[in-house]
Parts: sequence; structure tokens; C-alpha cells
Amino acid sequence: MQAMGAIGSRHVLVTGGTGLVGSHLARRLTEAGHRVTLLVRPTSDRSRLAGFESRLEWVSGDLRDAASVQAAVRQADPELVYHLASTALNQGHAGPRDHVETIVLGTQHLLEALKDRPGLRIVAAGSAAEYGSGTGVREDQLLRPSTVLGAAKAAAFHLLQAYAQTTGLQPVTLRLFTPYGPGEHPRRLIPYVIVSALAKQEVALTSGEQERDFVYIEDVVDALLAATSPSVAGGSVFNIGSGQGTRVRDVVERVLGLMGNPVQARFGAVPTRADEIVRMSADITAAQAQLGWSPRVPLEEGLRRSIAWFVQRRQPTEAVAGR
Repeated sequence: MQAMGAIGSRHVLVTGGTGLVGSHLARRLTEAGHRVTLLVRPTSDRSRLAGFESRLEWVSGDLRDAASVQAAVRQADPELVYHLASTALNQGHAGPRDHVETIVLGTQHLLEALKDRPGLRIVAAGSAAEYGSGTGVREDQLLRPSTVLGAAKAAAFHLLQAYAQTTGLQPVTLRLFTPYGPGEHPRRLIPYVIVSALAKQEVALTSGEQERDFVYIEDVVDALLAATSPSVAGGSVFNIGSGQGTRVRDVVERVLGLMGNPVQARFGAVPTRADEIVRMSADITAAQAQLGWSPRVPLEEGLRRSIAWFVQRRQPTEAVAGR
């Protein structure tokens, strides 16, 4: 939080503020004394910010609609922007058009609305999916996405870089690997295993041989805050992960082990998606050197915290998982 605190209170606009990353960021920013406005669709689920809504400002808009984004930006008049809005890769409700409209057109609409604000810092959430499959990937690696979401994220990244050249905007992109932690959607891997185990229901999975780089949500927020430092050059891009890949199978077994193995995982019960990314882990040297950031929460500790959070909210999460 040093970077934000060092330059005093600011008015911050956040897109995607009701998501996992955005909701944790919004709380941290507000608690540090910043004025935070969330750009949200009227239908956005605000449950992650339950009990905290009154401390935030809300402006209605849809990134897919240029006019509403222009109006929202005029109303918010931000000094700093976090662009975190995105679709999800594997929750079953976003198709190719959704990815392109939300991620690519949404980014272009936001940049158009901000283009007359040279020097404005935009911290954008990119994705490891931009690289395709790879182990220990570096930021200068050629982008070869194998999913539509990854391709859309790569296109949005190039739009940010292009607008930086022509307008003087100062984007910084953080390519997030696999954030997890309290508040994560129950249909994602770790919450799905926890909620299923609590309900004594079968945990049906793919082979689990995929490798992912899991990074705890509070570590992600620390990186987002560090990216506001004036010492970080506009146009910079950083990988945000643990720096180590872990097999999905191993994570599932660790979660169940921490819970006393109440159920068994059925690996191979679910077919592997055609666009599955097999290997995904980050080289985080650049973030360590230039952001002064390193992940602080080990996987085991992060899993314990996630389990505890879902245990405390067992009935609500079971209701969500059943929808």
C-alpha cells in the first residue's frame, strides 16, 4: 500500500469491482482512505461487497456500450483507473462473442472515454491465457493464446499499448495467473472442491494433470497497489503469480486432506476441454525487481484461509453452487 499512501487520497475508478479481485481491491482502497467508484452493470451481483456498499460510490454503465462508458467516466472523473472487468474462461456462461465484446470492445470504449486525460495511470488486469501453454513464462514471450478469452485479453493489451503511444495515457498491465481465495466463485476449482466436500458430494474432475500457478487474492491486491507507483513506467507489463506451477490434482488432494478427506475426488470423470491450457506458470522476476512485490501467502496457508471462509458461509455458498 506504500505507493498509494505516499501520494495521498485519490479518486479511483474500478471496472469489474464486484468480481473476486475487484471486490478485495475496493475494500483495501477504501480502508486506506481513497474515494472509490465502481463502474457496474445494473444487473451486477454485489454480494461480495455486502455490508460495504455504502462506503463506495456506484456508477451504472456497460463496457459494451460506448455512450454509457463515456457518461460513467464523466460522472466519476477519476484520478486513477483500475480496469479489471472481464469474462470467465470456464464457468459455462461466456461464449466467444461475450469475450470479444466485454474484453476487447469494452477496453476500447474505456480508453476512448479516458483519452483526453494524458498522464492518467490505468492499471489493467491481463491474463496468463495470453501466453497459451508455458512453464515459467516471461513477459517478453510471444503471445500465442489458445483460447478466445486469451486472444481477447491479448488484443486488449495491444489496445492499451497503442493508446499509450497516441494519447499519453499511462497503462500498466498485470498478467494474473490463477488468483484464488475468499469470495471466489463456487464453480471455480478450489471452491468447488471445498463446497462439494462440505456437502459430502462427489468431486468430479478432469484428469487433473493440468498445471496452474495459484496466487492468493491478497497478494494480487498488493501487486495492483504497487503498480500505481510513479516509478513504474507507463506501458509496463508484469506477471503476477507464485512463480511455481502446481498440478490441479495435487491442489485438489491438498484441499481434501486439509478437510480430513470427507470425500474422494474422481479424476477423469469430466472430459478435458478442447481448449485446455496444459501448463501455466510464471516467471515473476520483473515484478519482484520493478514493483518490489513478491507473493507472501504460501499455497497451504491460502488453502486453509479459503476453507475457513467457505466453512463460515456454508449455507450461502451451497445455495449459490446449486443455482
